Amino acid sequence: MDYRKLKMIECDGFMIAATAETNMQGDSHPIYYPANILVFVEQGRLDLKIENHTYTIRAGEFALIRKHTKGVFVKSWQESEACFREHIFLLYDSFIREAIREFEVPKDYLPYALPLIQLKQSPVLTGLMKSIEVYITGQAPVNRQLIRIKTMEALYALSHQRPDLIHVFNDFSTSQRANLVEFMNYNYPRNLTLRQFAELSGRSLSTFNRDFRMAINQTPRQWIREQRLELARQLMIQNKLSASDVFMEVGFEDLSHFSRSFKAYFGLNPSELNARASR
Repeated sequence: MDYRKLKMIECDGFMIAATAETNMQGDSHPIYYPANILVFVEQGRLDLKIENHTYTIRAGEFALIRKHTKGVFVKSWQESEACFREHIFLLYDSFIREAIREFEVPKDYLPYALPLIQLKQSPVLTGLMKSIEVYITGQAPVNRQLIRIKTMEALYALSHQRPDLIHVFNDFSTSQRANLVEFMNYNYPRNLTLRQFAELSGRSLSTFNRDFRMAINQTPRQWIREQRLELARQLMIQNKLSASDVFMEVGFEDLSHFSRSFKAYFGLNPSELNARASR
């Protein structure tokens, strides 16, 4: 039977790390993350397609992917591996800028333009990802101080293999505005405040609101609400799910608020939609 499994940890509404597994050959999904991503492929092969170029990360290899990289992940595996399995750790600008103070950054260097840096397996990097897995599996709690420590560990681990990467992090953590339409289409289901959406897109809240109205011709709050409800309706019909199954997945904090919003937008309760879909 085909399956996908995803375990992740969050802090203050932000996804910090995840372990993903699938036995579906060629399983694919788009990416447009608001943070730099450290990826470790434990089993299988991960292809990242960016425009006309494909980057390949094989079992035992790591890659660092620049934030706001628009592409498609394609996952595959060999029969001897049974499935594809990866671990990711997201490196947010604010944490990088705090951690990088402990390193001496070269003053004269050329900016790094490529969206991805491929890395070979190393005991230090492998140890880092295994330590993060402890938190993903729920064996220990997560807080901001821990994320700072793990970000520091990531920079140490990466610079241990490639000392030149410190200047790359200086580039990767530079404030950068995301394409707002791409960013919102990818991130609207996340349970974030408008201020957090603005920060992750590289904008102040006032600039975010202004740019949003210019790009989408709606207020952010109205557009996000409508997109979440449309996604919920789609999931409920296609996958025969109830309101309690989907409300958190589409970014709502509580079931009653979701149900009221659903009724106001579609003119029927979620339970009525379920009843119609089951006929």
